[in-house]
Amino acid sequence: MNSYFNFSKKSVLLLAAVMILGSCNDTWNEHYSFKETSSKYPVSKIAETLDGISGFDQFYEALRTTKMCDKHGVPLNITYLDLLSEDQFLTVWAPSNSSVQDWSLYTKKNKSAAEHKEVGEKFIMNHIARFKHSVGEGTDEMIYMLNGKAYKSTNDGLDGRAYHSADERNIRCSNGVLHCIDGHLEYLPNLYEFITTSADYKDIFGDWFKSYTIKELDPSRSVAQGFNDDGEMVYVDSVMTEYNILLNRYARINAEDSTFAMVLPTPRVWDSVYNHIKESFEYAEAGLNNDSLQKFYTNTTMMTDMFYNLNKKVNRYLPDSVFSTKYNSTENRRDNKPYHIFSKPYDPNTGLFSSSVDSIECSNGMVYIIDSWPFADTLTYLRRIRLEAESYTNLSEMSLKQTSIQIDDNDPVQVMRISQEGRKDWDAKIYIHDNLKGRYSVKMVMAPDVVNMMPNYIHPKVSYYMPNRKEVDLVDSVTIERVEYRPGKFRNLTVKYYAINSLTKMDTIEIGEIDVPYCNYDMNQARLSVTLSSGVNEMNSEKYSSELWLDCIILDPIVE
Repeated sequence: MNSYFNFSKKSVLLLAAVMILGSCNDTWNEHYSFKETSSKYPVSKIAETLDGISGFDQFYEALRTTKMCDKHGVPLNITYLDLLSEDQFLTVWAPSNSSVQDWSLYTKKNKSAAEHKEVGEKFIMNHIARFKHSVGEGTDEMIYMLNGKAYKSTNDGLDGRAYHSADERNIRCSNGVLHCIDGHLEYLPNLYEFITTSADYKDIFGDWFKSYTIKELDPSRSVAQGFNDDGEMVYVDSVMTEYNILLNRYARINAEDSTFAMVLPTPRVWDSVYNHIKESFEYAEAGLNNDSLQKFYTNTTMMTDMFYNLNKKVNRYLPDSVFSTKYNSTENRRDNKPYHIFSKPYDPNTGLFSSSVDSIECSNGMVYIIDSWPFADTLTYLRRIRLEAESYTNLSEMSLKQTSIQIDDNDPVQVMRISQEGRKDWDAKIYIHDNLKGRYSVKMVMAPDVVNMMPNYIHPKVSYYMPNRKEVDLVDSVTIERVEYRPGKFRNLTVKYYAINSLTKMDTIEIGEIDVPYCNYDMNQARLSVTLSSGVNEMNSEKYSSELWLDCIILDPIVE
């Protein structure tokens, strides 16, 4: 959110001067058409004009007793009535006395700092807009108030609040326009404000979400004085801009010019799902704030399908289906999975939105409260890990060559031909990134060596590099291959398992199931590895190829 008011009275006057200069070449009647009311209300400042209108004195008193605040919420020595006495163009929609049941907080003379901030942002600034906005036949526009909220203006009223009379609209003032309405504009939080201020969600989710807000100076809107001794620009009126990195990552749910839906589990469901998901994000890296890292990825996982942009240009298939803001068509085509897509969201029985236990209206959309978790683990965070061999080039001492191969009528497949010059019995260690804690089924996909026309003879091993700097084998396949008879007894021979692939197809070979002890998601250094060892030697080299045509390594999560 932008800090609109970070100034003293001096800076208000400076801002007013800038706005006047930008408008001095415009004449009123060239741009605005309405019935003149000057005979009843002489042209004067908005504050003075409002003071003379019967039935609207309570709003006048609220303006007089409420101070503007800086970006820190500290009251300034200037009231909103002072603002309406300045030479900057504003438009005011004044609510009638009868439109508010209890004016006591709004008109309180000795407000606390928090009360000045609350009344200013949620009530007064909710009825004032920058520049001049008159109404007439054909008026149909969105008006953005000083607090950023947007309301629809028509010839009949604002957001359904009718004008008090024909004489109490389009009241011409020397510094803007005054409209009197029979009603008041109820302040609604946007989705971002809801989750960061709601008593139910502030502690469990909102404060954490808000912690990723960054404040930066907006030089284009700040007033510079010059340079200091270090060559740095000095600003006498600094305008700060806030942005939240999570909003950019998921959805701009603080934007008042958009319409969103947010699916939010009840606190009970949130806690239950959170405790389930966080087990997959248990880190063991020394020197890291593991709890913070675990919390970040658990929360962001739960946010995966929380937000939906209901703009029809974005969700063009509504109401038949809807997709969340994380939808990516390329990802869905690649995996042939319905990631982030939900059918018939408004179906009264099974719909994602309509099956909610409660709904809350916000200024830029709806919050749908759900009492059960509708998102499958395998479609959110327990995803297949697929390492394409052709994209992996960090195999030291190995000979690598990329080749395209087509089997039958299938599309061509890119494979990596792995070998080692001068050796047939080589080892190739391939590192796997972004694993979670938990159980996986590990597979390797091999293409036939169509050059030598011989199968491979590969021993696979899966290992994990523990925090104590010891590497442990999660899978090192051995089997009782045969029974030998020796004089007087039988003997079982336990030998390594070697995979032998087909020469007629892309062969997917099961390596085994593993229990990964820790999460390594989004870390620079991989701890999980698959070692492929060639069992070719002088004795079997005419039977097996020592060049592996590897398509990919696959880790499929096992859901209990």
